[in-house]
This record gives sequence, C-alpha cells and structure tokens, in this order.
Amino acid sequence: MKIEKIFLFLAVPCIALFMFLMPVTEAPDEGMHASMAWNIFYDNSKTFEWLKLHQTDVINNESPAPADVNKGKYIKFFTEKKDFSSDVFSPKFSIKSIIHLPQAIGMLIGKAIYPSLGVIMTCGRLFNALVYIIGIYFLIKFLQAGKLTMLFISLLPMMLQQAASLSYDVLNYVIIAAFFVFYVNLFSDRKFSNKRFIELIILVFALWGSKSNNLLLLPFLAMIDFEFEGVLTILNPIYEFLKKYRKYFIIAVVLLGVVGLYFFLKSRGGTQHFIWAMFNTFFLNQENGHLNTFLTIGIFGYFGWLAVALPLWLIFIDIAVLIIIFFSEDFQATKLEGNASALVFPLQVLAIVVGMYFAWTPHILGPNANISQGAQGRYFTPFLIYLAPLFSIYKSKFDIKMEQKSIIKLSIIIILINVAVSFAVLWAYYWV
Repeated sequence: MKIEKIFLFLAVPCIALFMFLMPVTEAPDEGMHASMAWNIFYDNSKTFEWLKLHQTDVINNESPAPADVNKGKYIKFFTEKKDFSSDVFSPKFSIKSIIHLPQAIGMLIGKAIYPSLGVIMTCGRLFNALVYIIGIYFLIKFLQAGKLTMLFISLLPMMLQQAASLSYDVLNYVIIAAFFVFYVNLFSDRKFSNKRFIELIILVFALWGSKSNNLLLLPFLAMIDFEFEGVLTILNPIYEFLKKYRKYFIIAVVLLGVVGLYFFLKSRGGTQHFIWAMFNTFFLNQENGHLNTFLTIGIFGYFGWLAVALPLWLIFIDIAVLIIIFFSEDFQATKLEGNASALVFPLQVLAIVVGMYFAWTPHILGPNANISQGAQGRYFTPFLIYLAPLFSIYKSKFDIKMEQKSIIKLSIIIILINVAVSFAVLWAYYWV
C-alpha cells in the first residue's frame, strides 16, 4: 500500500479519536483561536471573547475532583443555545486570517446546525481536521523522497491533538510541510521551472500569513544546486555566480545578523545578559522549569492545557524509530544540502524562543528576564522533518541495511502504540 494511503487510513480514525477524547476548549489556547476564527466573519461578538478569558472554567470540575471534566457542564456546553443576535455579520479577510479560515467556516456551519458553543466549536474542529488530513495526504503523494518521515511526524501524538483542535497550528503545519515538499522535490530533480516559480510565490504568501518565523525557511533554497528553466533561464548566470561565492555570502549575512542583534540588544539588557538568558533557557532546568516539560516533551506529547504528558520511555522509543526512518530514506541531496537542511530545526527553535523572549516573556516575568517563556514544543514539531536529509547523506558511512516493508510495519505499530498510550493518559485525566 502506498504511504499516502497508509496515512489516510491511520489519520482519519486517530484524529477522530483525539477530537472526542480531548474535550472542547481544552486544547491549548482553544478559546482564543475560536474567538479569532469567529471574528473573521463577525463583529462585536462577546461570546467567544468571554470564552477566551474563561476557557478553563466552562466545563471543568474543581481541582480535587478525580476527573477534570464535569460531565454535566460538558453536556450543557453542547445543548444550551446561545443568542448571537448582537453579532454583526461583517466578513473581513487578510493574509494573516488564512490560518483561521478552515475553522471559521466550520464554526459558521455549526451555528447553522445548532447554535451551541459545543456544536459550533466541534464543527470548527472537523473542518480543521479535514484540511489537515487532505493537505498532508496530497503532500505525501507529491513528495519525491521522505514520504515515511512525513507520515510518522504528521501522526505523532502532539500533531494529532492539534489536528483535532481549533488551533492555527493545523494549517501552519500543512504550510511548513508544503515547503518541505517544494524543497525536497527541487533538489531531487534540480529544475526550477515556471511552474515552480508560481508555487514559490504562493508558498511565500502562505509562510508569511502563517507565522513570521516560517520565512526563515526561504534562505535555505539558496543551498540547493539547480538550474532555471523556461523564461527564468536568464537567471542562470546570476545563480552560478551566487553558488561560486555562496560561502562568502553566508558569512556576510551571518555577520550582519550578529551586528544587527548586538545593536538591537544594547537597549534591552545587553548582549551578555541575552546570552545568559538563552543559556538558562536551554540548559538549566533549575532556572527554566519548562525546559524538560513543555519545551522537550511537548515536541511529542504534552496534552491539553499543558496538563498531562506522554511517558518519557515512549518518547525515547519515538526518537529511536524516527532515527531509523531517517536512515531508511533516500534523498538525492548533496552534503551541503543535507547539512543545511539539518540547521532548519535548531534555527527555528532558537528563533521561536528568542521571539517569545521579547514578545511574551516581558508580560509574564517583566523586561530583561533571565529566561524565555511562552514557547512550547509543539511549535517545533513540524520542523523535525527537515532533519531527515542529514541522516540520508551519511547512512552509507554506517552501512545500514533495512527492509522498507519492515520499517513501515514498525512505524505503524509505534503510531498505534502512541495513540493507545495517549488514549489511556487522556481518558484517565479528563474522564474518570
């Protein structure tokens, strides 16, 4: 069976399970995402603004109760009709609203079916899940190498939870995966055609419309050796010049970035303080209590409102299986392309943590804090896929020989074990 079909057969039941296992409003920031999606079509809506502020109160028991969810409150959340007469229908779209559009459409349909918050939000979840399943299915289908890697990472428990939620992570994941397809297919056939140019323009707008840090993926295209075709052929001499002096351009860009960061930090605690803050964030768990939880375990499975996690032994197994999958892939990448691709993950982690240090941490810990807070491992998960080409180019040095069918079977088994364990920990926390 083709990898994309295996994804489809696994994704549909697994995401459906997470959709009903994870209570509505309990996925991270789900109230906020509901409000942002709703505001695409409506003005003056106080219902979802209220929910954004009281997301943890609306369906929960008091903390001493054995189950987190109060079943009576939860049933009422689905059966109680809401009055939306004060909501003014005023559609407004922008490039930044794209990542909330699937759930917004679903919520509109949910309101027409039955105007309760539970039904509206569940319909939003359904549309979000459909976009994820359909999007990843076709991306795996068109990907020329790394299909099993994309399947496995797309079905990690953290990805399944988000795919079944109202989060904008869903379309963000699809956009990041779409760029990976473009990236891999480009160094597989090494032809930059007119069609690819149009695809790239669409991807640039998608990356910009999702999260700003995603734009950091674009410079990595300059690491690929390719030729322009069609009307773009006139650019070949320019690109040959760029390739000839590529390392000097890279050094110049890095130095400019360091100098720019130095002057940026002068009025924000200074460079030395910033370096120590990053050191504390990434290396000292006694300083950053989120390091070994939300940041690391969160890449694979820290569920709900950061309430319950996958056991570490299972995460170690996931990492081992992921490495086996990486070694099994056959990317047609040069050493430069493989090594450059591997830098995507740490660069994105650093960019997100630094961004949170300046955008979110001051609201929590005040200015010039000693650590960065606000980043979660789920922000990093979709970038794991960019590590795969590195393992592929070095696998010959390890003389690794594996049967693809056996690796596919192993991947499916581990995915199902992940889902079974996730079911157990979520059921125990929320429902019993």
